[in-house]
Amino acid sequence: MNSLKSIVLNLSIPFFIALAFGVVLFNEAEVPVLIFKMSSYLFYFLSGLLLWASWHFNRNRFLFVIVALVFMQLSFEYLSPKDVSALYHYVSILFPLHLLLFLLLKERGLFSIWGLLKIAFFLVELSTIAYLVAYPNAEILRLLETKIFAFSSYPLKDVAVVIGIFVLFLMLLLILFNRYIIYNSSFFIITLSFYVGLYFIKIPYANEITFLAISVIIFALLIRESYRLAFYDELTDLPGRRSLVEDMAKLGMHYSLAMIDIDHFKKFNDTYGHDTGDDVLKMVATKLAAVSGNAKAYRYGGEEFVILYPSSGVDEAFVHTDLVRDVVAKSAFSVRNKKGFKKIYVNISAGVVENNSKDKDPFAVMKRADNALYKAKKAGRNRVIKEK
Repeated sequence: MNSLKSIVLNLSIPFFIALAFGVVLFNEAEVPVLIFKMSSYLFYFLSGLLLWASWHFNRNRFLFVIVALVFMQLSFEYLSPKDVSALYHYVSILFPLHLLLFLLLKERGLFSIWGLLKIAFFLVELSTIAYLVAYPNAEILRLLETKIFAFSSYPLKDVAVVIGIFVLFLMLLLILFNRYIIYNSSFFIITLSFYVGLYFIKIPYANEITFLAISVIIFALLIRESYRLAFYDELTDLPGRRSLVEDMAKLGMHYSLAMIDIDHFKKFNDTYGHDTGDDVLKMVATKLAAVSGNAKAYRYGGEEFVILYPSSGVDEAFVHTDLVRDVVAKSAFSVRNKKGFKKIYVNISAGVVENNSKDKDPFAVMKRADNALYKAKKAGRNRVIKEK
């Protein structure tokens, strides 16, 4: 399960974006009318920018979301009121399911077989909705009128509300238990914003402001994802070497550093395979990420990790590092063999040092920590060596 801190942080960014646009919408009298009149143009401009950026960064799920929104906005602007009313009810049911589907599908390239299947599915979606709007089906319309709740959700149909609850519930589960929380949380707020916009559709410019808010949330998500790819390790979700270098440049006059290595990792890889080795790296990274004290863990490369202790002496850093070493040593790891599953244990060794006046920069401190780590290896592994 994802940590509460991570959940709150990832939900708060898209939530406050949506809230800001909501405040603008519900304070229409105090906002210059030009902003509302420009909202549709701003949405189209930002959508074009997002389409280019999504293509450039190979984030194709955004393409299918943005293009769907653009088609909806154009239809709401230029179709007859009768057709807009029909379209409104169809998209209130299908678009949240569309969001959920493209959230769950992996990025595989737009012109791969999976990408072409996505395009074909999307075209079928658009064609089906266009056909239903142009040629209304009495049975489908009667199904949309099905009464489910005792209360009224007008102008939303009860079927749309049920679909919305279902989609939001599944997205909430993904937020709690899936590692891609940055996507899941943003799509959750996008879906919620979409329904709120539909519910208040009769407020002037509600649709335009809602779509503009969704495009801004996607833009923020794209920026955050680009940052994550640049500064975080994909396998372990720990900050990577680039992030470590930047954070070391911000260190004060007094700090400690721990260099950590998984014992006998090459032998483990050769025995159980690289897939299991990756699972070991993720397990160790999870334990290091939970290190106590004012500390932050990084993946340095391979099976090596670094923990920074800003404003901490070597004795305090040693205590926290040795505690996490003990946690790793006692954490059973299951691997499959011919008889089923076998429990194994992995160990880590670490060298902990504190900066001093002889160190030219944090890299010199890291070198001393690496030497201390080597001593821990020579002393028998599964231990922490500290040096002043």
